[in-house]
Amino acid sequence: MIGRMADAITTAFAPLIGLPCWGVERGQGSILSFEFGSPRLFVREPYASTSSFAKLREAAARRIVKPVGEWNLFVFCCHWRIVNRGEVLADDDRPHSQIEAAAQAMDGQRLTAFALDTASRHAVFSFDLGATLTTWPYEADDDEQWSLYLPDERVLTHRADGVFSVSDADERQEESWLAVIRSIRIP
Repeated sequence: MIGRMADAITTAFAPLIGLPCWGVERGQGSILSFEFGSPRLFVREPYASTSSFAKLREAAARRIVKPVGEWNLFVFCCHWRIVNRGEVLADDDRPHSQIEAAAQAMDGQRLTAFALDTASRHAVFSFDLGATLTTWPYEADDDEQWSLYLPDERVLTHRADGVFSVSDADERQEESWLAVIRSIRIP
């Protein structure tokens, strides 16, 4: 099973190698989002929210239409750093304006490699114009560090304690977590 999980990771990332990322943006706080592949429109219909917060009720009442890629890399609940040609552009602890500038600098760069070191739990995403995105866990934490949403509506998720899950995007409560015992490098 563990070998199959490593194969699932390789299978998920292999099609991304050589693709440019686009729509790179900072989400709430220091969350990062990267789109890959052909764009399609995502439409979230309005719904009635029971939140006690007026802003959340107003947001729920609006329709959201935005382009998304076949793949979406979502980085959250971890430390991360973006370096471009040896210069640190931003990390998860920088001001929002600096994170947004780093996201803009990443936009359009092609993913050339993905590596995961199981000992340090560092993931490194390398890009063709000299940028790297490195993620690693917060101390004593088992939160989800990043997720890769796949074209077949499944999601590959990496957790800080060194385990992965591949599940249907709509049924994330049913996730099975498996340890990856060997480091991965693609290509």
